Amino acid sequence: MKRKIFISLAIAIAATVSVRAQTTAEGQKPVKKGDEWQMPKDVLLRSRAFSQHLKKTLGLDSATTLKVFDLYLGNRKSVDEISVGTGTPEDKKNALAANQSEFDQKIKELVTAKQYDLYMRERKSGKISQ
Repeated sequence: MKRKIFISLAIAIAATVSVRAQTTAEGQKPVKKGDEWQMPKDVLLRSRAFSQHLKKTLGLDSATTLKVFDLYLGNRKSVDEISVGTGTPEDKKNALAANQSEFDQKIKELVTAKQYDLYMRERKSGKISQ
């Protein structure tokens, strides 16, 4: 009986660790080949997860969720390029902050004022991240 409980507990811990490892993994960065950037395959998954999270959190309809998906997908390239680009860490930080401001402004155009306030609270608390 104790052995069964121990094995069940071990399986539960292993499953928890596996799930946590999958959800906290960093997204892949783009690769530059010649003059073109090749986006990582997980960019679609990250875009979908972001838009679905906003759909659930802000109560977005399907059309707005699709627009958020497209917006995030388009913005991912510039964020990843800044992250892997050349420049000092401070330059990258400033460029990412400017990019975030632009992205927030585009989100503001898509959602209501109440939804935008909720979005900003969630983003500042760290529950929504790019």
